[in-house]
Amino acid sequence: MNILFCLLFSMLTLASTSHAASNSDQAQGKLLEAGLENGEPLWLDADASKFFAIFNADQTGQPKGGIILLHDAGSHPDKPEVIQPLRKKMPEHGWPTLAIHLPALANSADYIDKQTQINKRIDAAITYMRNKGLNNLALLGHGTGAMAATAYLADQKNDSIRAFVAVSLGVIEREDKAETITSKLEKISLPILDIYGSQDLDHIASTAKKRALAAKISSDASTRQNRINAFKRSAMATSDTQNRLGYILYRQIKINGASHDFSGADQILVKRISGWLEHNAKGVAISSSR
Repeated sequence: MNILFCLLFSMLTLASTSHAASNSDQAQGKLLEAGLENGEPLWLDADASKFFAIFNADQTGQPKGGIILLHDAGSHPDKPEVIQPLRKKMPEHGWPTLAIHLPALANSADYIDKQTQINKRIDAAITYMRNKGLNNLALLGHGTGAMAATAYLADQKNDSIRAFVAVSLGVIEREDKAETITSKLEKISLPILDIYGSQDLDHIASTAKKRALAAKISSDASTRQNRINAFKRSAMATSDTQNRLGYILYRQIKINGASHDFSGADQILVKRISGWLEHNAKGVAISSSR
């Protein structure tokens, strides 16, 4: 991606206004499509409008599932940090990826007003992956994308999503406590990987304990109510680590020295995520008729 392309993309992003959001969104997607060097460009339909996405196919011949990627605020599905390395490298581990373009998000809280639109794009992405025969899916979000993914998984029910990977998930306080990220985490009955950097943004690094406590509430409830039979057969469920933790759905990893963009930590990010998915979400079959 050359300097001119990055400047043009930034200008388009800054020029976005509420009355022209859809046109700006598609203009950004077309610019990304023109500069794409790796992956298959797509235009998916959601709520009678098209949005840009990038598909990277499995490179192993034996796909274990698929991953839908949600980028951070002020970012895009070909961002060189976090999203691009994951969408290119995870297929080498048996996880084809679909990175979708979210509506323009100005800051960490901006997803709240656009959650309905984001949900429809996630649904469209799930449909696309299922049509390709990929019914065992993980949802992965970075930053604001992780917040939007948390809200989606707490309030929407889709049996194709079998795991959630939150990269740099923050906690922002809101007047309505039921709408906070911690409250949303309490409602998610899926395996969750919460991964962040030791040099991450403050509202991410300083709220790690809050996230862990919230996720444990749902984790314990799911275990007691036997809502995760497929997962209980996994290697992680019977490991010594599981016996020490006392619950099996949630794991938090801090990568020492990593910033919010994980610059220079791409390889360890891919390694941690692929390893966790191998133990927690590999090949859990879901009937396409459900």
